Amino acid sequence: MIEVDKKQVSTLMKKNGHSGLWMLILVAVLLESTACIQYFYTRNVVRQETIRRAESELRRAELEINVVTTQVEMAVKMMAYLAERELQHPDSMFSITRMMVEQTPNMVGAAIGFVPDYYPDKGRLFEAYSHEEENNDKTRILTRQIGSEEHNYLSMEWFENGMSIDSCWWCEPYYDNAGAKQTLVSCSYPIRDASGRIVAVALADVAIAHLQRVSEYLKVYPECFYSITSGKGNHLVEAPDTLPGRKYSVFSEFIESTGWDIAIIIPDDVIYADLRRMGRFVTIMMIIGLLLLLFIVYRSAVNILNLFKISGQNERMGSELRIASKIQESMLPKIFPPFTNCRNMEMYGSIIPAKEVGGDLYDFCVHDKKLFFCVGDVSGKGVPASLVMAVTMSLFRYMTAHEAEPARIVTEMNNTLADMNDSNMFVTLIVCVLDTENGTLRYCNAGHNAPLLCSQGDLRFLDVEANLPLGILSGFSFKSQQVTISRGDTLFLYTDGLTEAENIEKELFGDDRLKAVLASDKFVELSAKAQVEKVRNEVGSFVGKAEQSDDLTMLSVRYLQVDESDDSLKDETLRSSLVMRNDIQQIPTLAEWVDTLSLPDALNMTINLALEEAVSNVMLYAYPEGKSGSVLIDATKTEHDVTFVISDSGKPFDPTQQKEADITLSAEERNIGGLGIHLVRQIMDEISYERKDDKNYLTLVKKLS
Repeated sequence: MIEVDKKQVSTLMKKNGHSGLWMLILVAVLLESTACIQYFYTRNVVRQETIRRAESELRRAELEINVVTTQVEMAVKMMAYLAERELQHPDSMFSITRMMVEQTPNMVGAAIGFVPDYYPDKGRLFEAYSHEEENNDKTRILTRQIGSEEHNYLSMEWFENGMSIDSCWWCEPYYDNAGAKQTLVSCSYPIRDASGRIVAVALADVAIAHLQRVSEYLKVYPECFYSITSGKGNHLVEAPDTLPGRKYSVFSEFIESTGWDIAIIIPDDVIYADLRRMGRFVTIMMIIGLLLLLFIVYRSAVNILNLFKISGQNERMGSELRIASKIQESMLPKIFPPFTNCRNMEMYGSIIPAKEVGGDLYDFCVHDKKLFFCVGDVSGKGVPASLVMAVTMSLFRYMTAHEAEPARIVTEMNNTLADMNDSNMFVTLIVCVLDTENGTLRYCNAGHNAPLLCSQGDLRFLDVEANLPLGILSGFSFKSQQVTISRGDTLFLYTDGLTEAENIEKELFGDDRLKAVLASDKFVELSAKAQVEKVRNEVGSFVGKAEQSDDLTMLSVRYLQVDESDDSLKDETLRSSLVMRNDIQQIPTLAEWVDTLSLPDALNMTINLALEEAVSNVMLYAYPEGKSGSVLIDATKTEHDVTFVISDSGKPFDPTQQKEADITLSAEERNIGGLGIHLVRQIMDEISYERKDDKNYLTLVKKLS
């Protein structure tokens, strides 16, 4: 039988030998044609991806530089403001420059240069200068007067422009031989006396070395490099020389605030290196494939009888991957802003987490009488979901500060999340923008549950476009939708942890039960907090003893539409609170919170500065080093004044008992400390301290009229 089989195989091999050869040639031609088409198509895709990545990295670098320049510009304006208040005290200029260098990140030096003979007893040229100096791996700040005939700043670009341009001006890069002893780029701003005459120029220095750190954001490919040039073509960061005969691609971005250009230069051979390696690999694999195909043609005839005996076996690999329910995230901000500048709005939100960390989120803020709010749900679980949640909330806050159109907000958030989505996670999100004056609600949905709109006698889901969740596909086009809500209406937003809550019998709470709760008598008349608690209690009663399987997030938004022209509201007292950990890194959140109080523009910055000084003192001195604690700030705003009460549970500490800083002394003669509380006293109209119930209470009052 075996011999018969061999004869049959030999016959088959002879019969099919020629057809196998032609089949081999045809397959080779097809493979080569496919490889060529694939190569040119892939080359174009790689090029487009390089452009997209370069543009994304340039925008990210531009944002980093704008953050630095904005901080410096705010600092130099504050320095000018403080200097104008202390023009009668020349030695105060040293304290002001020193304080600015201490408190402003990325600023290596600060100076205030006066017009000739402004302080006769200080000499013809008087320039108070403070700068950082590295000494034995420690940074210290030196303060001194550097104005002299040898260092005649009157002819320097920063001083001349500061005397003639009534705004922040960034000068060309230069080497500071008299002060910081390094290459700098500086921002100047004029200082005026009581009559409005420019008498001095405030200066803030940024080291060119700092700008070189932008390279961390511009490493699109290995061996790529970048340059930053000023408006006059001078190099702030100079790119290395290119090699002759080597082709390069250049991508650039213009920074309007400073007039600088950032450019990324990438060698073409680096861009297409992976493609060439892939081409070589594909060629080798094609050769191997053809050899294998030839071998198969030969062996197929030999094994044709055995093929009839082989019944293919399919091996199934079962891998049930449960994407666990989203877990409540401990990183979720604990600040719940009471929108004192939107008296016709009431809100309350709640998150009941299923585990210790997760990805549900909600957030809201007010800009230009528009209420921005969102509810979202991150896929996955654990720490990765919590990090994506934090990034999503940061993007929401950043975008709502610059954009009022929900579709553009969601689109930019999606593009950013998709670009950085290495873990293939996504976020369902709905973003809403409510005009608090006319009730117009514009919203954009990204794969999230439709909110419920509750009116007197009416309950319905908002008509929402499904759209893709965030982070899946960069460049996806989102569209806004619009509806008008009336006085007394409630908009109820939630995550799927609400409707998918299960009882012991594995029944879902579902949309119908949710609608029944919201349709109950006088639900829309309840406060936002009572509405959320009512739904939460109903879900709890339904679930019973069953274990919670998903985060449960709810946000109730009530549109009260109070008549702002009513005279009875003019003296209404507005209150707001902020809770912070005793961590200096949290200080920047103060500015965002103060913005929600709608203080007069002329007082907003100075009041924020006083609060930062007072809260910093509490964080540094009230709690022992290494001990965690909290600081509570309560604000009460009336038509005439605003009062801040800063309380903590730390050790007794009365900042009002600190001795007044003697600002008449020079910086070298003055004792360390005291300048912060001196600044608070100068800005605030009243300051008092009380120790009560083992707590410190520091009260600051500023008159508004």
